[in-house]
Amino acid sequence: MCGRFVATADPDQLALWFDVDDRRTDELPASYNVAPTIPVYAVAEHAHLRHLVSFRWGLIPTWADDIRVGSRMINARVETIADKPAYRTALQRRRCLIPADGFYEWRIDERGRTPFYIHRNDGAPLAFAGLWEGWRQPDGQWLRSCTIVTTAAAARLRQLHERMPIVLPHEAWDQWLDRDEKRTAAVLPLLARPASDDLVWHPVSTAVNDVRNDRPDLIAATGHSDTST
Repeated sequence: MCGRFVATADPDQLALWFDVDDRRTDELPASYNVAPTIPVYAVAEHAHLRHLVSFRWGLIPTWADDIRVGSRMINARVETIADKPAYRTALQRRRCLIPADGFYEWRIDERGRTPFYIHRNDGAPLAFAGLWEGWRQPDGQWLRSCTIVTTAAAARLRQLHERMPIVLPHEAWDQWLDRDEKRTAAVLPLLARPASDDLVWHPVSTAVNDVRNDRPDLIAATGHSDTST
């Protein structure tokens, strides 16, 4: 799964990196400990233009009667997104990319739960495969929310956790975001081989366990040996 990630790039940087045509979001604060239910940047298509927007992390289906549903839907398993009512329409019509500097995962062993920070070795942003949805709030206003699509971890990452977010390579972005493409059979193959060869990781402080902690040193390596090679 993906329960925490890092997002520190500003909108101008993201707009350049993701070839955005239009920014439709206010600047969000940089975060070294992004937690569910807070707004996150996303890249989505509308009217054949690529937009940088912000969505609430934790997808709220259109039919939900309580906003709290979203806190349980921060991740969507790729194995079931084409069938589950909460995700299948979004897979056809509302796909997005969720930018991240990197993400955290916890390895469980005899020493307990050790957090690791996972990121690209060149420092470039990751593009998580995401789905988004609109939900009408009790006051009539629309709230847009998103979920990160996850898959079985690549072999070299299984030492940390059995699942991982799907990181889409640049060559998959156009087709994934294309709202004219509504065939699940055409977009699901994009999720079959998530980019992972350029990912590295290192153990970090357990301070990341507390969502109230949000500072640059959360991603600093601790004294344990690096297991990314």
